[in-house]
Amino acid sequence: MADLLTRPLLRRDEPAWGSRVPWLAAMVAAAWALLAGFALCVLPGVAVWIAEGAIGPLGDPLRFGSRVWLTAHGSGLDLEAGSLTLAPLGLTLLFVLLLHRSARWAAHSAGVATTRGAAAVVVPAVVTYAVGAGIIAALSATADASSQPLEAVLWAALWSGAAVTTGVAHESGLLAGWWHQVPPLLRAATAGAAAAVAGLVCVGAVLMGVSLVAHAGRTGDLATALDAGLLGSTLLVVGCALIVPNLVIWSAAFALGPGFAVGTATSVAPDGVTLGLVPAVPVLGALPTSVPGNLTWLVVAGPVLAGVLAGLLVHRRLGPVDVADELLDEADEVVPADDTVEEPVPLGTAVVVAGGAGAIAAVAMAVLALLSGGSAGAERLAVLGPVPWEVAAATLGLVGVPAILVVLVLRFRRAPRAEADEEDPADEDSADDDDAPADGAAHAADGGPADRSGGTAEGEPSAVEEEEEEPLTGPPPPPLPGQG
Repeated sequence: MADLLTRPLLRRDEPAWGSRVPWLAAMVAAAWALLAGFALCVLPGVAVWIAEGAIGPLGDPLRFGSRVWLTAHGSGLDLEAGSLTLAPLGLTLLFVLLLHRSARWAAHSAGVATTRGAAAVVVPAVVTYAVGAGIIAALSATADASSQPLEAVLWAALWSGAAVTTGVAHESGLLAGWWHQVPPLLRAATAGAAAAVAGLVCVGAVLMGVSLVAHAGRTGDLATALDAGLLGSTLLVVGCALIVPNLVIWSAAFALGPGFAVGTATSVAPDGVTLGLVPAVPVLGALPTSVPGNLTWLVVAGPVLAGVLAGLLVHRRLGPVDVADELLDEADEVVPADDTVEEPVPLGTAVVVAGGAGAIAAVAMAVLALLSGGSAGAERLAVLGPVPWEVAAATLGLVGVPAILVVLVLRFRRAPRAEADEEDPADEDSADDDDAPADGAAHAADGGPADRSGGTAEGEPSAVEEEEEEPLTGPPPPPLPGQG
């Protein structure tokens, strides 16, 4: 029994049973990921349906779970009075993890070792998942709420394609060391952008946490007013947790300056808050109703620090530093020695790389803003979240400019130091030449044999040694008596 409880759901069998039928392993893995994610969306609704006495047909909670599944993938719902396109990113991330894990299992089962073998797993898995999404969209459609099957197929193919490809590549090792094949300047810009985006997400998480603590009373009042019962309250907490990633990105947009909207003609930004009727979701009780004047603009320090971090990372990667011993892949293989920056990067190039880091971060934040927003109905709830292009522009200014300034300052400081380092070896050599005769004289004064080599190089005979080795010249000695 203990073995059954601890055994993984998708076991890595040995040997690779799917090596002859990789498409079958791919289809099984994709179907497992689809059904597992679908069950996570359907079972809570079924539990509430049972708790309420099973009133109404079972198809109602099944359709509700299907629509949640479709919305989490980005496929919107067409309602009678608007549309629902706001995707709970927490659930989206969970689906991506399920796909990634199942893809690794399929790659291991199929014994993927080549690019062709990887394609034999990725393509069937993506097709299976996308077809399943189309079937769910078709079966869950009703007169008052429906999702376009083609749109559901495209979104499912997008998410599954990304997750399955990375999972297969991770398990097979086909992309091992790919990062070191990227041009060094692009690597530096990408690393700086990743650090900046991570910093902005952390700033958003901190702001959201502070707002939740500051408005804990109002959040609790909203939860109490709903009177959802034990099971309903539990599901409400889970639902609020699933939109936390959305709120983190919204908070990051607030720190960047543009802010976000919670309905038509609303705005939550450092320059002021304008709110109307807000959905009765407890976590939205953390929304501020006002801001403390100009002090609110202090939140901009967070994105600026993220830009400074990006600049520091770019500067470090652009320097003439041997990174061959620091960059190791997951297989513990040492990066070849040619991954070494031998010459300092020119100042103009360094500035371009720092600006590129800011541009990449701006694009990434715009994509996150696009994914985190949407609509939740008609009229006032038709607009939710930040405006992507405004977030991109603010990121480019508050991250890219500090990154460039940091690189400029640090490169200017490095230049005099490098020149001094180049002059030091010549000075040391001349000092050694001047000190050599003095050392010999001091040794002779101490009572030791003086260096009579005249400062010749080590291993060369001195003049005295050459004279002692010369043969004696002159008349031969007279013969001894009895000889001759």
